Amino acid sequence: MTSLHNLRENHQSPGLEMGHLRRAEDLPPFRSVLEMWPSEKNRTTNRERIAVLGMEAGLIAVLATRAVNLSPEWFHILDRLKRDGKTARMFFTAEPIVFEILEYHVTATQGEASTKAISGIDVIIAESKPLNHFSDMVGRTIEIGASDAHLEVRGDHALLNARVGGVMRRIGSYPAQIVIDAVSAAFTVLAEELSRSDAAFNARLPQQAMIPMRNGDKDYMLRYQSHPSVGGFDVVLRILRSSANSAGKVKGLPELGYLPSQVEQLELSMQSAWGGVFVAGVTGSGKTTTLNSMLSAMAAGGERKIISIEDPVEYIVPGVTHLSVQRTNATGGENPFLNAMRAFLRLDPDIGMFGEVRDPLSGEIAQAAIETGHKIFTTVHATSALGIVGRLTSKMVGLDRHAVCNPEFLSILVYQSLLPQNCPHCKMPAKLRLRTDELADYEIVFGLDVDQLMCASDGGCPHCRIPGVDYSALLHAGTSGVCVAAEVIMPDTDLLRLLLAGRDLDARDHYYATRRAAFDAPDMQGKAAWGHALYNVAQGLIDPYYFKNTFGHPKGFRQIVQKGKS
Repeated sequence: MTSLHNLRENHQSPGLEMGHLRRAEDLPPFRSVLEMWPSEKNRTTNRERIAVLGMEAGLIAVLATRAVNLSPEWFHILDRLKRDGKTARMFFTAEPIVFEILEYHVTATQGEASTKAISGIDVIIAESKPLNHFSDMVGRTIEIGASDAHLEVRGDHALLNARVGGVMRRIGSYPAQIVIDAVSAAFTVLAEELSRSDAAFNARLPQQAMIPMRNGDKDYMLRYQSHPSVGGFDVVLRILRSSANSAGKVKGLPELGYLPSQVEQLELSMQSAWGGVFVAGVTGSGKTTTLNSMLSAMAAGGERKIISIEDPVEYIVPGVTHLSVQRTNATGGENPFLNAMRAFLRLDPDIGMFGEVRDPLSGEIAQAAIETGHKIFTTVHATSALGIVGRLTSKMVGLDRHAVCNPEFLSILVYQSLLPQNCPHCKMPAKLRLRTDELADYEIVFGLDVDQLMCASDGGCPHCRIPGVDYSALLHAGTSGVCVAAEVIMPDTDLLRLLLAGRDLDARDHYYATRRAAFDAPDMQGKAAWGHALYNVAQGLIDPYYFKNTFGHPKGFRQIVQKGKS
């Protein structure tokens, strides 16, 4: 046998090392698995694995876990290949999960001639490891700081996307079967029983559940929602940090991006003894974070009993009693969330926070709490601050306008959105990115100084690039974190009269007419969320591209701006 020393000299050519494979989809196309060491019968650990692959054009590739790479066993396998007239030309180190996938491929093709080239994507299916793959998929999105994971199954393939900083990013692709097996196992086995809409996974039905998950040393809760679509189905997983991981991390309103004029109004509302604080926004816009910031400020003195009822609890706020109660599809006495809301009044609270008012029962209980002198904080799904009134009085919630349009009921209305923030290291002047006519819209309609506008770079930089995201085809991707864009309205008597009469458009115009500062000034009185976003654009914090994608083209605001001036 060739000496180990000679083998090391023969096989340590720098040109042959091909890198490290974290996942099976990173595998290059191969035709067959020629050898797996050790055999399943002799294996005691997954940390020491070696595989030999037959590639296209007769090439040989050797994979090894880091624990046995360049070990005596590794060199013995290369020596045996050489004696058989074969020379390895491709070398990889790989994570243990790659070998699990290869082992599945060996089992699936045993006794068959492997003559068809197989891509790395095609060999991911490992039916014996569905929960591992579910954890791997979600773990990839958690590692990059995503708020949501999106699995889109179409035909034989599936895509994994993630929302990072408010923007969708492509993370990877999988065979459809591995995703179906993974989400089926997660929904049926891992989901909390009372949270499941059905007993078992069914791709033909819209389903929801709460799925606890551990990634590294941290716990998370996944809000699972699926829905059939043409050619397949989608699964969206909202990633919520476990309350145990979030204690003591509540940010103040200025840290969240609220400006002084907005903070002043919110603090005035918090200091009032009654009324509802309603925060609206799309899913993932940070509504609960804002509510908990206010609760944290109110709990600091320890003089008031504060009770939070959420599904689930996302943040632990010192001084607040948190009730984590699962919502279910049950009604009446069978729904634990509604039972907790009813019990709220018997717990002698001063202040309450309800996770969301979204149906007649939760609306009635919130109304009862407010009308009995309690301060209530809650979220509502609406498209603007004034739209909260329309939502509360809609058929979905069903409250009476006379009850809602009352200064003792509405303490303050808030709507917020989150926009990607330019990376300070690679942002560039907008004059270098945008056409002259595009810049002119911001100058003519909003009166902004276009020399101060900044755009995100396309490819990002080492300070803002996210590992695992393909930047080759992305535009305006050089972002880091998010900026809040909010509207904060403390209704005056005239505004309430207009809302009570159902004159919602006149109420909006009335609010816009109270604007007293330019769009590049920090005073937010009379400005909507898009006005706050414009201020951030004027400061170079937000790319005009994201303003337009979120709120619309500047020309669409011309009439609104003119009315505000009159």
